[in-house]
Amino acid sequence: MMSTKNVKKIYIGLLILAEAMIILGICLYNMVNLEDLIEGYATDLVVDCLGMLICGVLLIGIFAGNKEDKQNHAMFRMIFSLNALFFMDLLSSCIEGNSRFINGVLITNTLGFMTEDILGYTYWTYIRDELKLSGKFLQIANKIALFVIGVNLVLDVINMKLDLFFTVSENGEYVDLPFEFMADIAILAIFILALIAILRSDKRINEKLILLSFVVFPFVAYMFESITQEYSWTFVSYLLSVLLIYIRIFSEREKKIAEQQVILTKQSTALMISQIQPHFLYNVLTTISNLCVTDPEEAEETTVLFSQYLRTNLDSLRNQEPVPFSTELMHIKTYVELEKKRFGDILNVEYDIKEQNFKVPSLGLQPIVENSIKHGIRGKNAPGLVKISTYKENGNFKIVIEDDGIGFDMNQPSKEDGRSHVGMLNVKERLKQMCNASMKIESSPGNGCRTEITIPE
Repeated sequence: MMSTKNVKKIYIGLLILAEAMIILGICLYNMVNLEDLIEGYATDLVVDCLGMLICGVLLIGIFAGNKEDKQNHAMFRMIFSLNALFFMDLLSSCIEGNSRFINGVLITNTLGFMTEDILGYTYWTYIRDELKLSGKFLQIANKIALFVIGVNLVLDVINMKLDLFFTVSENGEYVDLPFEFMADIAILAIFILALIAILRSDKRINEKLILLSFVVFPFVAYMFESITQEYSWTFVSYLLSVLLIYIRIFSEREKKIAEQQVILTKQSTALMISQIQPHFLYNVLTTISNLCVTDPEEAEETTVLFSQYLRTNLDSLRNQEPVPFSTELMHIKTYVELEKKRFGDILNVEYDIKEQNFKVPSLGLQPIVENSIKHGIRGKNAPGLVKISTYKENGNFKIVIEDDGIGFDMNQPSKEDGRSHVGMLNVKERLKQMCNASMKIESSPGNGCRTEITIPE
């Protein structure tokens, strides 16, 4: 799987390519008679340049968000294809009407037809991923989409020799031919597939209308062109639809981020509270009280450790971002030292830290260690061992927390007491949301417990 860093490089490279295309268009622009160009194609030039500028801003906005997902990839393909479509129209406008560039007009318009077909297909892939289509309909629809696009691309190339859709006059002018409508068959087929998929989906009506705008707007533009006989507004209609979809994506994303932030805050608060239960406070304070009589220096040391422990728990309420593993490890060691003050040699903890250049949620691992001590080691009639390991495997960071305690039967339902298992569910959810991490627990009676966490690099 390609890393986010490599994907960004591709995005940046494609953006640079788009900029190079714009520069090339300007160079060609200066090769023809400026006065005639402005007189004949002023609207085309302004609209195309503005469309490319807007597409460039949208492209930058997509990967500036530093989020790699199907929505971003699909949206990027749509916008880049639209940017290329405006560019081809710009080139065509720059050289059309000049007999020196007959082949250039033929090539740029052919590439324009091909780019519009590709734009239609990128729209389909966006709809497919957005609606999470599956099953037989998706298989059939994908084959139809690929077939019609493939046929149209071949016809676009054949047109350069056989003049099916358009031709170029001796003075370099674009000329429509009777079968030009055939060039839109692929787009029409894509629109029908998208229409069926959207209407079958369970999206809200306003979301359906936004997704359908890419189908509806071009038809409105075509009707407007038939009446006014002016500039082709089809490309502008595509841009307006892409803008609506773009705004919808990022507004929905911001809404989800806000909702996740509330959930994470609640989970963080619940975790913090679960780690400072009254019985734990009582036990630590009792230990400190006893040490004040038997070993005042150790009592002072334990008090400092306890204050550090409380401070970290309280700080976690304000920290909604992942923290370095070394920070969480330090908190774990503080907790372990406090427990060892009570249990002495009964509790043994080993650390095998081979990797720590990664992040975890604050208080994301300490509850797991606490479970091993509280429910595994303390139930034994002999000393127990908790081992904490980190290493790298297949490009992922692995964290393993295992104990040789009493274990438990994973097939037995959890007790409905609202305690540790609820906290573990919160830990698992926070790991998933904040680090895209997965957590696997293995245990059986008498064989301890092993928790393995996998964090993608």
